[in-house]
Amino acid sequence: MPALEKPRLWIVAGPNGSGKSTLYGRTDIKDFGRSVWIINPDILTAHIAKREGLALLTANAETLDRIHAWLRISIRTYKTVGVETVLSTAKYRRLVRLAKAHGFEIRLLYVTLRTAEMNIERVRTRVREGGHDVPAGKIVSRREKSFRQLPWFLDQADFALIYDNSSKTPVMIGRKENGVIMLDPAAPTEIKKAVRSLKN
Repeated sequence: MPALEKPRLWIVAGPNGSGKSTLYGRTDIKDFGRSVWIINPDILTAHIAKREGLALLTANAETLDRIHAWLRISIRTYKTVGVETVLSTAKYRRLVRLAKAHGFEIRLLYVTLRTAEMNIERVRTRVREGGHDVPAGKIVSRREKSFRQLPWFLDQADFALIYDNSSKTPVMIGRKENGVIMLDPAAPTEIKKAVRSLKN
């Protein structure tokens, strides 16, 4: 019987406008140079709205249902898979628990910017280039909630990478491997706070 590679669940997370999709397009991050499918909710919503003639809110609800169904099926068939999320709620905790119960390795890629103003401006730039909009108030609120969710997911992760994407080139500011978290002293305050909360 052939040796079985341990499947992985990737959670690609971070506030709106942080550049999650751009970052996981890099092939120097293990797995992303291979055929792991990271489900992007925004792209799927756009497809459903256009191809099925649904209103945006209806398409978004349908997207969430389909993503959860696909992720659960992938886990039950032991297929490495990932999802992109702002991580502003606890909704993916159940998925992480399911993946762990099926022997998955949990991997977290968290991408952030140094200020909420930068997130707002990046989203505005995206809109000018034809991307989807998010109200400024919602960006700020989701950012705060995302940082509050981060400790739980970081604790559950077998492996994690944290990037500051504020400059032209993303900078890795944190890494978790073999149960040890290493953090750049210059990491944003919110990231330091999330890591400190794990040690208390």
